[in-house]
Amino acid sequence: MDSIGPAGQIRQVENTGEKVLEQVPVACGALYQNGLAALGVGDAIAAISFFTQALEMEPGFVDCRQALRCAQKKAAEKKSGCWGRFFRKGRLSPILSKAELLLHLQPLATISLAEQVLNSDPENVTAHKLLAHAALAANLPRTAILSLEALPNKNAYHHSIKLELAEAFEKSGQTSIAAGIYGQLLKDNPEDRKVWRAPKNIPPSNLAPEVPSSPVNPAQEALPTPSSQAATLLPPRSKSPLVPVSTDDAIIKRFEPMLVHCEKNTTILKKLAEAYARKMMFDKASLLYQRALKIAGGKNTAIEAAMAEIALKRLDQRVALLDPNAPDYAAQREQLQNRRLEYQWETMASAH
Repeated sequence: MDSIGPAGQIRQVENTGEKVLEQVPVACGALYQNGLAALGVGDAIAAISFFTQALEMEPGFVDCRQALRCAQKKAAEKKSGCWGRFFRKGRLSPILSKAELLLHLQPLATISLAEQVLNSDPENVTAHKLLAHAALAANLPRTAILSLEALPNKNAYHHSIKLELAEAFEKSGQTSIAAGIYGQLLKDNPEDRKVWRAPKNIPPSNLAPEVPSSPVNPAQEALPTPSSQAATLLPPRSKSPLVPVSTDDAIIKRFEPMLVHCEKNTTILKKLAEAYARKMMFDKASLLYQRALKIAGGKNTAIEAAMAEIALKRLDQRVALLDPNAPDYAAQREQLQNRRLEYQWETMASAH
């Protein structure tokens, strides 16, 4: 298994070609630090240049690859517009075609070409798919994970993407996360032979682990005010993957350091909020959602609906933590249940 360093970075895993800052040449590390400095002052273009040069020296420098993703997104924020997207699509198509041709012969060349596309179009699905396939072929599973995790937003129920993501986590040594994804895939389709055959180092009995409950403290924060942007009383409750609790810890350790340079990235904020919510740390999740909502201009149906659900879960949590032997147990329970109903009513009324 891998270990976590002091900065929240996941250390190198044996038998992969990936490295962290302490393991790359001094010149490569200097380029990376220059990129971070440029990103810190908002110069995303310069940051991309520094990170790209560092990755040409060490394609497996996974910390640098992760920072490059932030720089690409920041640069894209300044190049919005449908004409720009149309132009980039036509201009980048030949690069993608060349990357696809080199996929099986020169996977590192495919990665480099795919990054050229992502520098101009960081959400390009084809580039992310090619980069992920090439990274797995080059034994760079964490590099593949960075692109595979960017795909479910556009392919939320794509079976093959989830399977590749599980395989990448397993190859990177994060077997608990891989087991959770495999378990969810088998839950959706118990007779899928391809999923049963995919794990190399995970016993079949571990593919659907139970989620242990976490100790919590009663939340005291005030409920958010329902907004007219919430389209429904509550969003449909999605089925949570059968993943171990350590999965959310890994997500938090992976994405929280990225907020230093990507503090306005709503995708990172929402991923962290979801992880904290699953850990029943509702106050922290609410604060992250509030930040994301502010960045979105104060109006976002999906974020508002998630905040409403957290508010109700917080009340449910407080009910569950009441002492049944307390003399005023019945009164406290009724008060919280009435408050829950009132909030639901207010949410429903504001949506119409």
